[in-house]
Amino acid sequence: MRFGRFWLGALALCLLTGSLTGCSKREDMKLAEFKGKSISVGEFEEAYVKVQPEYLPKKTGEEGLREFLDTMLNKEIMVAKADELGYDKDPAVAQGVEMFSRQTMQVAYLKKAVADKVVVSEEEVRAHYNNQGVVLTIKQILTDTAEDAATAHSALDGGLDFDSACRQYSKSEDAAEGGLVLTVTYGALIPDIQTPLFATPVGKYTEPILTAHGWVIMKVLKRDEPQKLRPFEDVEEQMTTDYKRLKESVLVNEFTEKVRSDYGVTWHYDAMAIAFAALPPDRPFEEAPSRSQEVYPLLYFDPADLNRPLVEYQGKSITIKDFSDMYDQASFYTRPRKNFRLGGIRGFLTMPIMNEIVPDMVRKSGIENDPEVAAVLKSKREEIMLGLMYEEQVSRQTVVTSEMMQNYYNDNIEAFRVAEKRKFGLVLAGDVDAAQAAHRELKAGTSLATVATAYSTDEESRNNGGLTKDLARGENQEIDAVGFAMKYVGDVCEPFQTSRGWMVLKLVERTNERIFTYEEAQPRIEATLKEKLNEDRLNELLVKWKEEMGLVINDKNISKIQVTERSAADAPKGHAGHSHGS
Repeated sequence: MRFGRFWLGALALCLLTGSLTGCSKREDMKLAEFKGKSISVGEFEEAYVKVQPEYLPKKTGEEGLREFLDTMLNKEIMVAKADELGYDKDPAVAQGVEMFSRQTMQVAYLKKAVADKVVVSEEEVRAHYNNQGVVLTIKQILTDTAEDAATAHSALDGGLDFDSACRQYSKSEDAAEGGLVLTVTYGALIPDIQTPLFATPVGKYTEPILTAHGWVIMKVLKRDEPQKLRPFEDVEEQMTTDYKRLKESVLVNEFTEKVRSDYGVTWHYDAMAIAFAALPPDRPFEEAPSRSQEVYPLLYFDPADLNRPLVEYQGKSITIKDFSDMYDQASFYTRPRKNFRLGGIRGFLTMPIMNEIVPDMVRKSGIENDPEVAAVLKSKREEIMLGLMYEEQVSRQTVVTSEMMQNYYNDNIEAFRVAEKRKFGLVLAGDVDAAQAAHRELKAGTSLATVATAYSTDEESRNNGGLTKDLARGENQEIDAVGFAMKYVGDVCEPFQTSRGWMVLKLVERTNERIFTYEEAQPRIEATLKEKLNEDRLNELLVKWKEEMGLVINDKNISKIQVTERSAADAPKGHAGHSHGS
């Protein structure tokens, strides 16, 4: 379903007017009233400030304000009509709102529980700044359980050297050699690992950290600082924003881990080891088998182990048998892999557990009663209702005939004309001698990419093998006169001077000017006519519905609107205009 600008503007207001609160006496000044509802000056001003510039009127002054008011009214009238026609009771609306609300409430809950509480200090921001470009050389110990990690950490604290601890406790394939030496750059790791690791001095090791593979303890062997950083004052704002995002990610993970603990999620690592042992060797993702090649069940277990729980929570459990079934049903790309060890199984099972826990947690929180969340859900309900009503009352009622399309094509034939396009090989040389040498080589048959690499001073041209994109006359005026005077594909022009240097062109491809046939243009014509017919019908219905609902516009109050006018060229911004005081 295609929407015209008129309809898109109405939908944009769905996410605004549902949550308007207005300001003092300006709420008493009504701009329009219908069927027991109204739009006040205060509501108008709030909506005008919040809406994206592309949906604002093209006109200015009172004429533009009236056009914006008309868009607001259209939206409210359509919502009222949708309610009257019973779209609020349509199962599709309930289903759409339910799907949307589930995610919306989870996001809102996390925002209130974590994001809104994130505070960063100047000390933290400076540490983040000082780590920019830093490269660490490290070794690590990987364990399957928190208990094993704690044991390894205690051994290190007791004086055991890191290489020996790695051989004794690590599950990594490199454990026998005392651990693999790795280099990591700041910014390349997830925040949960990065923050503690880059705060660790050279020669020291971290506390155990939970990762997707298991628990790791990392020792810093070497720290390489960048040669030069921009002054802190120049990047402080960006550094603060970046670090706040990193800290929020860490806190969200800590919060969800606490949620699992509160819901009694208990992992049985002895059973997980049995599941891990049954996993097949890892295959490259590019060698993924098709479903028809797989023989189910994919994993073999001793029947005596099938009922052993891998994880328990809230009186429920996921057994080895459940895991086997889930493994079969999952795609090759989402199944746990050997290289992730028990952490891969834990991650694989965490998703279905959280899909049960989170809705219950959100429901108990009462977040749906939050005014902002309630307003967003109301707006989404209206948006879905309007979409259904538009489809049934407007789009399905308009018909584009073959005759209409043929007439449109005949009347607008020039709109389907495609200009001649040319693709050139381009060498931009620094002086005339280099340009002449490039010219000679191109004429002699040397490949364009070779010549561009050897002589072109333009990096983009070298990276593209000297090729330009398809160009119509006027798209690159610097080469128009020479390039479009060339007659045959393969021709090479004499060097000519431009504002950027000396240039040589080779005509590589040429697509002649033509007009799309009716058959080629038909989909575009049909969509254009359908949109026009839909908009005309909607306008007719709106006139009728406004009369039915007794719409009254109070013209005298339009002059009392106080807003700072914006255009589509303006970026979205807050209310920068006058106060709402009367």
